[in-house]
Amino acid sequence: MTDRLVFGAAQLGMPYGISNKVGKPDFSNACEIVKTVFDQGIIRFDTAQAYGDSEEVLGRAFDRFELNSRVKVYSKLHPELDLRDEKKIWQSVEDSLVKLKIGRLEGLLLHHEDKIRLWNEGLGDALRGLVVKDKVKFIGASFYSPQKALEALDIDGIDIIQVPANIFDQRFENAGVFKKAQENGKKVFVRSIFLQGLLLIPLDCLPASMQEVLPYLIRLEQMASSMKLSRQELVLGYARQKWFGSLVLFGAENKTQVMDNVRVFSSGGAMKIDESVFEGIPESILNPALWPKL
Repeated sequence: MTDRLVFGAAQLGMPYGISNKVGKPDFSNACEIVKTVFDQGIIRFDTAQAYGDSEEVLGRAFDRFELNSRVKVYSKLHPELDLRDEKKIWQSVEDSLVKLKIGRLEGLLLHHEDKIRLWNEGLGDALRGLVVKDKVKFIGASFYSPQKALEALDIDGIDIIQVPANIFDQRFENAGVFKKAQENGKKVFVRSIFLQGLLLIPLDCLPASMQEVLPYLIRLEQMASSMKLSRQELVLGYARQKWFGSLVLFGAENKTQVMDNVRVFSSGGAMKIDESVFEGIPESILNPALWPKL
């Protein structure tokens, strides 16, 4: 099962997630996390140029444990990069490779879906050139809206898409994104399976500004209890069985969380879930960009 898991390294470069109380781990802890991830059989790491110093931290950890040639790294171009300038794109990729201390990116993604509009204005040619020169193996983009993802799946040269999906969020599934990706031979990376930690936050720790979520979290807690599962087991088990043909991203703040998530994801059998319980959840909950400032 671990061959379907991708470690999301945003937390190694900056504080990340609504339930994160410890902030960014120091380098020693970051190394423990990276080594534990690899030792658990996970070789895929997801990062981005905009995730603080995540790329640099990963590279130093890879170097320490001599993992440089044994990992597959996916990164995203900085959202403020001028994507009409081929030289700047190439330089940014070279910079990422130096920081990561690897020779090639397994995947390079556009960080924001709206940049897809530049594909036929030179962006597509620049990215394909990186593949030809063996700087990058696969090209993709990260999405927030199902319609944009559907449009991108028709583009020759887009190999992978990264989309948010979890037990609360069925927008991409309902829009046919997963089905179309399979039909077109494109790989899907599912992110936000914990909704940046919101699905696991203790009910009494929910920020006052996020009380809109409470009724749905109570339903989730009740469903998990009725199945004799923790919320973590329910959410991870759901992701494991729902998007069987996709890769699943997860993050962690320490090595114990890594091992716990891997154990839970790799265990357990089929489960029957009444998805209608979570229908109609507003986008103000599903999209962290719309959350109130905490």
